[in-house]
Parts: sequence; structure tokens; C-alpha cells
Amino acid sequence: MEASRTRLHLMITLGMILGFALSASGAEASGSKCKVKRRKFSYYLQQEIGLNELIMVQPARAPVNGTATGFGQEMVYEFTMTKVKNPSSAVMGYVRGTAIAVNNTAAATVFFVSNVVHIDYKGLKGTLVQQGEAVFTEDSWEVSIVGGTGDFRNAFGYSVGKPISITPTPSGRLHVVTRYRAYFWLRRC
Repeated sequence: MEASRTRLHLMITLGMILGFALSASGAEASGSKCKVKRRKFSYYLQQEIGLNELIMVQPARAPVNGTATGFGQEMVYEFTMTKVKNPSSAVMGYVRGTAIAVNNTAAATVFFVSNVVHIDYKGLKGTLVQQGEAVFTEDSWEVSIVGGTGDFRNAFGYSVGKPISITPTPSGRLHVVTRYRAYFWLRRC
């Protein structure tokens, strides 16, 4: 009787696993009817260092000579994004997120970046979610687009950042302009 019950439980479990596997493969097969559309989107990030970029967690290790950020330092930020590099040009939205210094050497500081790009411009509304590592002192860097909402729902792809300018402000802060070009695909089913 006990062996019979064990076999019955095993058969039910295997049946559930098989049913789930067939269901999942059916979903993929029906997903083949989905449309995938490639999109591009570019913007300029207007960063005012020290105003809307604040340290949340102090570094675990002090900055090495020639750098400003120590290992483990975590910053939270919110910056506006514009259509062109001029800070007074049309605002397209804003970017919110965090950056953590995950490596800090005399050569460069590497940040882990996780942010949400909020877009509200010329009828486009929604968000793009980005994650990755960035070395902001390099010529360019790339982060992954791992999702989106609204007009950008189900987005996947990548975004390339490139420094444009760094200028001092009258208040003694630095104004940094960075161009981002997002290349992504939208899946509609």
C-alpha cells in the first residue's frame, strides 16, 4: 500500500513537471508570433555634482591618490535629461538611481550603476531600467537595458554613455554633461 502511494505521488509530481514544461514550450511557441521592434533613443544627462548627487554610504576604503571616490561609496542621484547638450534645452525627463564604487585604483574607479530613465517627451511616456558597470573617466561605457514600462514595456538592449563636458558652476560645483544613446528592442505579443 505504501509503495503504491509513493508511486502515485511520483506519477503526479512527474505529470505536473511535464505539464509545466509543455505549457512553457507552448508559451514560447506562441511567443514566436510576437513582434520585436528595434528602437533608438538619445538624450543628454545634465549632472550637477553635489546638488542632486548625494553620498548615501561612506566608502569602506578611502580614495587612493588621484581619485575622489573610495571603494564602497554609494551615491543616489536624480538628474534631468535634455534633447541637446545645452542645459536650457527641452527637458525630456529625468534619471534616478544609485552608483556604488566597486573598484578603486589609481587607473580608474569602476561604478555599479542601477537607474531608471523616466521619459516624457513628444508623446513618449514610460521608463527604461538600466544596470551595469561604468568607468566614467573612459571615452565611453555601456550598460544593459533590462526592462521598461509604458511605451518602453518589455524593452531589452543596451545604452552607451559618452562624456561631453565638465564645467565649474558659479556655486563651485561641477556641471557634467553626458550623452547617452540607447539601443533597444520592444517585444509586443
